[in-house]
Amino acid sequence: MTATAHIPDTNADFIRLGSGTPGARQVALVPGVELPLFTLDLPKGLRGQAREQVALRQLADRVGLREGTVEMRPFMAGAKPDNWTRVLISDPDRMAQWRAVQCRAVLPDYLSLPSADGVWTVQGEMVDGTELIMVRLGPPDGFSAVPDIALRLLRQALNGPKPRAILQLGDPLPGLADLAAEHAVPLVDKVEDIGGIGLPLPQVLAHDELSCDLRNDPMAARARLARQVLPWRWPLLIGAVAAALWAAAQIVAIERIEARIAGITAQTETLIRQNFVKSGPILDVRTQVSRALAEARRAAQSEGGETDPLDLTRRAAEVVAAARAEPETIRFTPGEGLSLILRLADFAAAEQITAALIAEGMDATLVESRVSDGNSGVRTEIRIADKEVTQ
Repeated sequence: MTATAHIPDTNADFIRLGSGTPGARQVALVPGVELPLFTLDLPKGLRGQAREQVALRQLADRVGLREGTVEMRPFMAGAKPDNWTRVLISDPDRMAQWRAVQCRAVLPDYLSLPSADGVWTVQGEMVDGTELIMVRLGPPDGFSAVPDIALRLLRQALNGPKPRAILQLGDPLPGLADLAAEHAVPLVDKVEDIGGIGLPLPQVLAHDELSCDLRNDPMAARARLARQVLPWRWPLLIGAVAAALWAAAQIVAIERIEARIAGITAQTETLIRQNFVKSGPILDVRTQVSRALAEARRAAQSEGGETDPLDLTRRAAEVVAAARAEPETIRFTPGEGLSLILRLADFAAAEQITAALIAEGMDATLVESRVSDGNSGVRTEIRIADKEVTQ
């Protein structure tokens, strides 16, 4: 993705919100710790409100919060207008406070750092008696955190695509020099030194950062425009009504799916409580179930090395989940093994998932595949013997 070119603002005037009254030409900065960035997987070609709605749904699924708990803003710095994939989120009450600020723009503090492709910028600052580290991971990314967490996030980011240089402004971040040396990334403390490495000089507000003004709410602006539709636009309204009826049908379908998901979640928690976590809170299902399975596996091995049905079920479940199959029944019978009844898209999918089970070392046999009356897809029964396949 090619970043949109913008003229850098060499006279940018920043002020920390809360440290004084911002002027009309000043950019008010708010703590970046209150505005984390999330990367979403949004379809290409999806634009406007539809893109924002899909982003909101993905965000709700990822964060696990109810609708209205957080407020979202598209992060378009370094991205094309309708091709953004990152969003800023914060508390709705805080967003409401920032919307009332009279100034040039309200931005997360890390967007005030100079930025360029291939260059990461790090700068520390005291905010209300607490040291915060602002980090800009090139034009499309950034964050703010206390020093220990900032260093940990930088270490994690360096496990991915590495920058060609790190620009450290202000007081040094303890441990950053060692981290840069460990990954063979040049660390400089002057903007001018970046040019000596053959990289573009980092610039302030040169990547459309002002488009991330937290006072702008694209969805609210479209809602105000909808209320101003003129009477002569009835044909458009009729089309909108038809689209609304279609959307209502989709919403009903989505609500049914959500109700089914809620039911599956409740059943899952019940099974976990019955079989894995007998007491105490269920905080992290994956970790707690994995721990219980590991303990059961160790117990089974200590009793003579008999076939572990829990391990066989776990391995089969991983293959089923990877194939995005919908399980109806999973049953283990001593002597016969594990029986899976799955709902798949077609007969070819049944053959593929059987092959995948065999590839994972399981003695899998496709027992039956048939089309169910009144239901889409194929109902498939696969049996896995309680023994390993000889590779």
